[in-house]
Amino acid sequence: MPKILTAPSPTNPIAPRYNASPRRLKDIHSAAAVRLWVPTAWPEIGGPRLDLKPDPRFAEPIFTSRFVPGERTTVYIAGCRGLLSSVAQLLHIGAWKISTTQDESPGLQRRLDALGTDRYGSTYRIGADTVEDPHFSRWGLSMVGTDVILSPGSPLRILPRGIEVILPDDLDFDTFERVLRQALSNAELGRWVASRTGREHCARFGLSPSRFARYSAYDMGGGDRMSRAREIFLFKPAKQSQRLVRIIETVILSHVMRRIP
Repeated sequence: MPKILTAPSPTNPIAPRYNASPRRLKDIHSAAAVRLWVPTAWPEIGGPRLDLKPDPRFAEPIFTSRFVPGERTTVYIAGCRGLLSSVAQLLHIGAWKISTTQDESPGLQRRLDALGTDRYGSTYRIGADTVEDPHFSRWGLSMVGTDVILSPGSPLRILPRGIEVILPDDLDFDTFERVLRQALSNAELGRWVASRTGREHCARFGLSPSRFARYSAYDMGGGDRMSRAREIFLFKPAKQSQRLVRIIETVILSHVMRRIP
């Protein structure tokens, strides 16, 4: 079983070391995720070529004649105090868990409780040591952006704190979750910090990229199994929810249209 060390409380990031012209947005006591503007080219989920316009094909016979409604799932955006202080405020960018669930409890409370029990994404590695950051035991849902527009005929429904999706009958939950995660992967935290841009950004602030390769330590019958937390993304719910909706719609549309002979 790996030894898990308790991380010191996150401190205010030091001044960038080179080639940066940061601009203060919020004072250091603000609870905001982004308190300092930095000249980093942040990735946006879906990439620069993502078309944000509504897709008319959902309302056309080419889709409606092939779409058979199946199971319901919910795409949610979740965060916690630990993710805010140990990731977002150090990197100066919003960081959220984006995933799917079939939990039908009010407010997805069972799913949130499970994230807290697992302390999802709370640990990282330094050499042979595993270090755990605090405040990953209580999770909450972010609101979806208020200006989101669905495509006409879309099998999605915008909830105050989630996006309900009716899957095609031949697209199971696990496959949908996997395909969605891949569609979001350009902005996945662990992938980004390993990139050249991510490494350079961390270097500017004297941060180790390994601090942001996050893990969860699952209790497996007396021993901890370290699992990569692959569902933490660089994301701004208020500004990028439309992107998330279009990505989900594209996943559904692509699956159904592949049936065309």
